[in-house]
Amino acid sequence: MLSETAKGPWGVMGIPFWRMADSRWWKDFDLVVAALQPAGSRVLDVGCGDGGLVGRLAELGFDALGVDPAAPAHPRLIRESVEQVTGLSTFDAAVAVMALHHAELDAVTSAVAGLLRPRGRLFVYDFDWGAYDDRAAAWLALRDSSGADNSLAGWRREHDGLHREMTMKDALSAEFTVPLVDVRRPYLARMLGRPDLEAAEHALIDAQVLPALGFWLIADKPG
Repeated sequence: MLSETAKGPWGVMGIPFWRMADSRWWKDFDLVVAALQPAGSRVLDVGCGDGGLVGRLAELGFDALGVDPAAPAHPRLIRESVEQVTGLSTFDAAVAVMALHHAELDAVTSAVAGLLRPRGRLFVYDFDWGAYDDRAAAWLALRDSSGADNSLAGWRREHDGLHREMTMKDALSAEFTVPLVDVRRPYLARMLGRPDLEAAEHALIDAQVLPALGFWLIADKPG
């Protein structure tokens, strides 16, 4: 079911999507895909959610499809997990935004690699919950009015059981080459839905005052 904050409809080539008001997790990452993939590339969004990124990639000129067991009904969205989907031809690239930290990594990595052509490209944006520390907790304490327990102990309780960054990278290395891009990114401001705080968070990360929980990783399937 779409969130009550959904706003739409909007469309690509006459096909309506419902865009979520919250595009925070793929904001800017869509432009990374556009910068590195030729126009017209066939792109799969793994764990596409409401399909907002699929629609955005289509706007940018890509032949984009999404898979997610909870996807809404739409011609460009398939209501299946990537491990179970069948009948698809290969893709030039795949995108996984906040989709791997809770996934069955070996199965998902194998399935994604199987859907990519040789030298196909994988774009990952995820987070390393284990990088959270007392500095991050103190930063959130001054900015999060939700009442959430952002203490180090509370964070660990909430996220224990999710994959950490190195576990995700180890699984990906079985199917993909050494990353072309591996950069640290802000996470906390987006978690709060506060884009106005992201530049400040990024500056504190660069100054090594805050840990960088987010990361972008781009790697190729061997040819």
